[in-house]
Amino acid sequence: MKEKEIKELKIELMKPAYTEELHQALEELNPNDSRKIVESMTDKEISTKVNNRRFQESYIADYIDYLWDISKPAFWKHVIISLNVNTGVLWGENMDYFGKICNNKIPSDVLNAVLNFAVNCEDSSIQDLETIACAIKAQAEKFGRIDEINKYIASLNVEFQDSAKNRISEMIKCECNYSF
Repeated sequence: MKEKEIKELKIELMKPAYTEELHQALEELNPNDSRKIVESMTDKEISTKVNNRRFQESYIADYIDYLWDISKPAFWKHVIISLNVNTGVLWGENMDYFGKICNNKIPSDVLNAVLNFAVNCEDSSIQDLETIACAIKAQAEKFGRIDEINKYIASLNVEFQDSAKNRISEMIKCECNYSF
């Protein structure tokens, strides 16, 4: 597909619609064209597709997981934007996308987004906190990233460092109750 055609198609795909429709349309395209579309999405476009959940959480989770094979940069960008403290962790029937957060060394900006969620998610459910704890524990223990975690904590305002350190330390200590 030519660049102009891809841009025109992207405009159509970004119109207000369910994420499931975007996902299905991307699956019908050549993977290279799908990659170009998802890599060109703005933060606002991604947020619209992953945070306006409207009872479509499972479809959004499947869509994000689909991105893993199309474009790792787009996958990680979608993950970062989906970690919104106002909407909570994206829960779907299939949590394979979250398994990739726990079973792979994630990019530093994704780790910072996970830590930011953990520190700032005061109104989140216990399930969200336990899930984020699984990701932090995996990054600390499986991938030896405790120094990066401590660097993140040190980057916070002094008045928040102790509470952040305590919360993250507790998350690393706890048992992961989910299979991702």
